[in-house]
Amino acid sequence: MHQIEHDNDEPRIDRNFPSPWKYLAVLIAFSAVTYFYANKPDWWALALGGLAGMTLTAWAIEITGNKVPDSWRTKPPR
Repeated sequence: MHQIEHDNDEPRIDRNFPSPWKYLAVLIAFSAVTYFYANKPDWWALALGGLAGMTLTAWAIEITGNKVPDSWRTKPPR
């Protein structure tokens, strides 16, 4: 059986620093509203939607520490 070695002196991740996610979300939302107000949907609109989705994904990974919540895991059969 393989055992993973852990460094007990490894510093914890400091999640108290100001993160850019709130500002980035406001910027993307403003860009989307402005773009859709001035233009009809096209490839740039799809790209803007993709950027918004990738930003949301990056934010979720940072907030959760890239760990899946226990409620999402499959339960072993009884």
